[in-house]
Amino acid sequence: MTSNQIFEIINNEIKKKFIKKNKPIRLGINGIEGTGKTTFAINLTKYLNEHINAIHISIDGYHYNKAHRYKKGRDSYKGYYEDAYNEKDFVDKVLISSQSKIPHYVKSIHNLKTDEYLNLEPEKIENKTVLITDGSYLFKPVFLKHWDYKIYLKTDFNTAMLRGIERDKNLLGNKENAKEKYFKRYHKASLFYNNKCQPESNANLVIDNTEFDNLIIQSKD
Repeated sequence: MTSNQIFEIINNEIKKKFIKKNKPIRLGINGIEGTGKTTFAINLTKYLNEHINAIHISIDGYHYNKAHRYKKGRDSYKGYYEDAYNEKDFVDKVLISSQSKIPHYVKSIHNLKTDEYLNLEPEKIENKTVLITDGSYLFKPVFLKHWDYKIYLKTDFNTAMLRGIERDKNLLGNKENAKEKYFKRYHKASLFYNNKCQPESNANLVIDNTEFDNLIIQSKD
């Protein structure tokens, strides 16, 4: 299936949600590092904005600073799983606040480039809005009950690693550094998360994203 065919299926599911709910719909896109979550989320947001109001909010804006993220070591997979993101603030300032009497959310609390914490004012949003977030650990228990619709993007670890290395090679200095980071930190954390939380089984929609031009729905509520 093409991306647009998948996006139309998601659009129809969101419409069903809005029939029952007059608050913003919170949509989480999960998958291991390098699956293509951010690209999928950005393209889905563009597609949905042709039909309804959609906002992409990256959980990257809810990182802790480097001192906190790397307190267990720069290559620690457990440190990445436990210390990378301020999960409580994301729940409070996005997932819960978007359901308040006057829906609102805080776009970001941290600048990943400068490593500075931010103090942004909340932004009001309309009830008929879809908040789209992509991230590697979004189906942890701390998040799980707050999502209205959950998508799991699936690829094998080798495909995801090749994509991730290409994406992160400049950020991490070169391809070898990026490959080492995936082996020691990112994908080791993903294996831990998959075993602990079984994210695929919690998804409303599971999509094989191995080939961008040939997406395959593996399961659907």
